[in-house]
Amino acid sequence: ASGGHDNWILQYAISNNKLVLKDSIKLGDKWPNKISPTGIEIDDAKQVMYVVTKENNSLYVINLKTKQVEQQISLGSEAYTCMLSPDKKDLYISLWGSDKILVWNVESQRKKEWPVGDNPNEICLTKNGQYLFVSNANDNSVSVIDTREGKTVETLNAALYPDAPSGSTSNAVALSADEKTLYIANADNNCLAVFDVAS
Repeated sequence: ASGGHDNWILQYAISNNKLVLKDSIKLGDKWPNKISPTGIEIDDAKQVMYVVTKENNSLYVINLKTKQVEQQISLGSEAYTCMLSPDKKDLYISLWGSDKILVWNVESQRKKEWPVGDNPNEICLTKNGQYLFVSNANDNSVSVIDTREGKTVETLNAALYPDAPSGSTSNAVALSADEKTLYIANADNNCLAVFDVAS
């Protein structure tokens, strides 16, 4: 779990249906030192954790065996979350502060950027990794990116009605197990927008 302005990651175990704090990984001194971790992703096979931050706009690469930060990479703007591609070669990072998805190749360490809607936050991927869904909080939308082409192929309007002004605040996305239905949470309308994405 991200530790917010305490600038650490908390590791919990589940014991008797309760969370028990087991360990922590320190990224830096607490607030007012500006780090503020947000999204977390783990490569279990490599025992590597990726952490993105919103105060110092960085990607941290952490060795889970030693619990040490091995790299800190500048992202250029506030990050919200991150997710590995199915082959674990690309890390998709939603840059909340610059309306982009940053793709960081973990092997070559090269970056590329894909433009999306305003204030991108939560993301989800199809199982084969071809489509990335990005919820955009400030324009009631979800960007559908074809990761093979590296571009948005469709934008879904998650507002209450066509041409509605901004204000739904789409802030989470999830696919059904059969990947035919996309659920979009709208924070400020307190509702779900449900899309058939089978075709």
